[in-house]
Amino acid sequence: MSGKHRYIWLGVMLILCAVSIGAGTYLWQQNSRSAVNTKVKSAKTVTKAVRRDRGKSKEELLAMTLDRVATTTEGQPLEQELTNDKFIGSALIIKHGKVVFNNGVGDADTTTHRRNGPTTLFQIGSIQKAVTAVALAQLAASGKLSLDDPVGKYLTGIKTGDQVTLRMMVAMRSGFSLRKYQPTVMDDANIIQWSIANLTYLPQDNYAYQAVNYVLLAGVIEKVAGRSYEQQVKNNIFDRLNLKHTGFLPAMLTDPERAITYTGPAANPYQTAIGEPAVWYNRELGTGNVYTSTGDLYRLLRGIDTGKVLPLSTLKTLRNRNDGVYNAGIYNHADFYSTNGVVAGQMASTAISHDGQNAVILLSNYNSHALNLHDLAVHLFSELG
Repeated sequence: MSGKHRYIWLGVMLILCAVSIGAGTYLWQQNSRSAVNTKVKSAKTVTKAVRRDRGKSKEELLAMTLDRVATTTEGQPLEQELTNDKFIGSALIIKHGKVVFNNGVGDADTTTHRRNGPTTLFQIGSIQKAVTAVALAQLAASGKLSLDDPVGKYLTGIKTGDQVTLRMMVAMRSGFSLRKYQPTVMDDANIIQWSIANLTYLPQDNYAYQAVNYVLLAGVIEKVAGRSYEQQVKNNIFDRLNLKHTGFLPAMLTDPERAITYTGPAANPYQTAIGEPAVWYNRELGTGNVYTSTGDLYRLLRGIDTGKVLPLSTLKTLRNRNDGVYNAGIYNHADFYSTNGVVAGQMASTAISHDGQNAVILLSNYNSHALNLHDLAVHLFSELG
């Protein structure tokens, strides 16, 4: 290669090196600027979040954590108690206004090894009666009925309908009971008529827990509201409280978050999966065909407690006892109240302080005859201090 050509190639190489260095420097500067911009954006996002949360009440901040897994140092002994008692399900435990445990124990579906968790769906059984009582009281608050009205004003064919008031039915003091279970799937109107036709009459004013009271109250709600019980409750309670994990059966049965019910000995709790014939939940109109998650159940009960769906003055007339005797779907005590439900092998129990700062929400998909879930909920509540 001649000297002239050598100089030409050397010049070309120098130019290429200069271009490469320039391009590299430019890209480095752009990446640096991008990284700085990303950090600035992240900082702004955090700042906005802090500012947004700063204006929220403690109750609102608590509500934001109800669907998240949480296990704290304070919650670990409580979690161990759940394990020791062979509990299977989801648990939400709140102490002094903060979530100390929010997670599942065991499987929601052992076939796929899907674990229970904060958004797993369970049936709540008779806890629904508290919802029905509130739906009835909403109509009273709007002047469409009185809790002291006789049930015969709204439903015909009840022998003591002119003597038994809606308030007596809410408190399970009507004397009503059913002589047998509803045998087939029916629409709401026929469920009500079938229940009336199969009533037996016990002495009035004596407490006797009979679900048929709330089936008939659902009928009263439909008669006065002019629409289905389900639609009335959804629009006036569930939607108002923005419950995203709550609804009526059979919708839960095809939901991927559903907890399947199991039964078996403690050594093999998943021995048998329990199915649910349609008539089981169909006959629970107003009394036991709602499903929810632990977080939504807390939202529901606290929404009722804080007057979000019912004036507190009206709520007080429903919960006019504090001696632990059943009334309007709850067992009211001086410093807390509890609820309990069992249906189709699933169990639900809660214990909540009147200010909502301490709470235990237990939902189980293990049909254990050895575990009293209500006693466990109240026991764990007593340890919150």
